[in-house]
Amino acid sequence: MTRTDELVADRHVLSATSHPTHVGLAVACPCGLVHVYRTGRRWEEARARVAAARAAAPTAQDVRV
Repeated sequence: MTRTDELVADRHVLSATSHPTHVGLAVACPCGLVHVYRTGRRWEEARARVAAARAAAPTAQDVRV
């Protein structure tokens, strides 16, 4: 909601799952929802590659018929 880093009490962490590229944390939020946060160096590198590929891809406005 706030788009800021916040500390979370360990009792709000519902699960932690280890993946090859990241660790996923399911966290109970005061809003009543469960949010999944992913963290890890390889996860961030993969996100950066996808963002760069999207920025380099031509958009519909760039394509002229």
